[in-house]
Amino acid sequence: MKKYLRTLRVSMAACLGAALMTGCGDAFLDLKDPNALSPGNFPTKLAHIDLLVNSVYGAQHHWLFLGNYWAGYVMYCLDHTIDLQFHEDQSWVDILAGEVKAGNSKVTDPWTALSMGVYYSNTALEEIAAYRLSAPSSESGQLDNYEGECLFFRAFYWWHMLSLYGQPQMDGVGIPIVRKVPKTLEEMYVGREKTGDCYQAIIDDLDKAVGLLTQTDNHRVTVWSAKAFRAKACFFAGQTERAKADLEDCILNSGKSLETFDRYRMMFNGYDQYEYNSESFYEMGNKADPTNGEVYGKVNTGSTLSLYYPPFCIAPDSTRTAMSYGNQYMHDRNLARFGYTDPAPLSSGVLKSEPRSDGSLRYYLSEEYMQQQQRHRDQLGREENGPDPRLFVCALQPFVDEVQMTIDGVNAYRKVAQVEFGKWWEMSPTTGNDPETFYGWPVRKYNYLDGHLADATRNVAGYNIYFIRLPDLYLMYAELLKDTDPQTALEYVNKVKRRAYNYPPDAPSPVDYTSLTDRTNAVDPADHLANDPLLYERWAEFFGEMRWWEDVRRLRLGKKEADYYKTVSGPGAAKTNIVWKDTNYAMPIPTSEFESNPNPAMCQTPGY
Repeated sequence: MKKYLRTLRVSMAACLGAALMTGCGDAFLDLKDPNALSPGNFPTKLAHIDLLVNSVYGAQHHWLFLGNYWAGYVMYCLDHTIDLQFHEDQSWVDILAGEVKAGNSKVTDPWTALSMGVYYSNTALEEIAAYRLSAPSSESGQLDNYEGECLFFRAFYWWHMLSLYGQPQMDGVGIPIVRKVPKTLEEMYVGREKTGDCYQAIIDDLDKAVGLLTQTDNHRVTVWSAKAFRAKACFFAGQTERAKADLEDCILNSGKSLETFDRYRMMFNGYDQYEYNSESFYEMGNKADPTNGEVYGKVNTGSTLSLYYPPFCIAPDSTRTAMSYGNQYMHDRNLARFGYTDPAPLSSGVLKSEPRSDGSLRYYLSEEYMQQQQRHRDQLGREENGPDPRLFVCALQPFVDEVQMTIDGVNAYRKVAQVEFGKWWEMSPTTGNDPETFYGWPVRKYNYLDGHLADATRNVAGYNIYFIRLPDLYLMYAELLKDTDPQTALEYVNKVKRRAYNYPPDAPSPVDYTSLTDRTNAVDPADHLANDPLLYERWAEFFGEMRWWEDVRRLRLGKKEADYYKTVSGPGAAKTNIVWKDTNYAMPIPTSEFESNPNPAMCQTPGY
């Protein structure tokens, strides 16, 4: 993993060289080596600018951001996508339990990667401006697109930094807004601005990006990427009319449409034919090529998000085999939210056994149970009281789903197993899990399903990571209209639900909600999503995509969510109660940021 990060840094060395020049004296730049970077030879052509812009895209892949930490250590823990199988790391348990303390590197380290993304963006923007002075007029259009991309990404890195470290209230403590590469020590002493001002900085950058972008290649940032992002930023900032205008523009004029359920189900696992699809406004492209020799270099820009939450499969000797580290699994309380109420697979009446001729026992799951699981798949939510079909998009069901795995030299599709090690029918008491109630489903989104992650690609997988999809715009639009035009709002909520149940999105269906307070699939009547279709659809549609935490903060749902999930796995076999404090909405930042910065506005996040 460290080698991957080092390679990422080396691949950006040329870009960093240009960046570092902006902060050094002339004597350092008076170099005789014609191959060395200097103001005289870099950037002097469009290809040099392209290299700089590539570094801005590349910062997304940082090990401390979407290369690894953002899901495995941060978002999946904060929003309870997962629970822990590995119980002995107290700092990890603290994130799930709402007990984060200053100095928890799992939540503070992404600050470094996101700051680097802003730095690369600023460097590229300054060099684009410098190169424009001598560039031929034929290159102005491409330079406009490059500048628009860098503005989009500066806003993108600010957005993620604000989502993790900024207080949700508009007058709360936000993040530093750095718009240029510091050239003196004093220019490095930047403070944290108010959250509302941070949103405005994001919107301002996207305003400029919208005016510059003309390219239409969906593999890169386009004007529709910037408009969709601006709509979301305005929505979160409370600028409702601006948000509504952009949402309507994107919905009506972008040419985007919802994918079919069959394609939607396959969008998140690295299969090229389903990525850059008709509903994606921007996604981070990942490519992991195991045939390319030096896997960590060259064309590989993969992610290791799923290192900690891979599938388990049943080996020929009946043991559970993890397809990578296997530290995490889907929190069991999520199943009931999706409307899944069947008994646990190892519970009494489901797990069966019969003697073999040699006196040993053969274990199996009851025929009635297996038939019921297949009905859920066949009917895709059309059965009475059946689960939301998105459960099978977001999670892998033990003993039903299959994954590809090579064991003892044999590559085959094998049944998914519950998490925890041992024979598939045994639940060790040391886990603290009760086989009568424990489900232990692996997460499916952003998981590699075609082998052991290390064997296949040296822990680097090629699933693209979505930032904004069309359902996000539909549900934001519905939320804006729910009080003034509830019927139109309801229609956009139902569009999202219809696709999830494999119905045409634009025509009435048997699964339509009849009102914005209709009953959802959430089983527990005390669940705050039980009678809130708009919010339930947002949770179900984007489960496992690292977006729910944004809405938890925006709508101040932290206490309700903690009350719903109740506990997480703690040290040993103990269950740890989830606590809620409003300070949990904003994580602590690295202490080095304010210990060496005399600006009084560069402070630790309140509460830490």
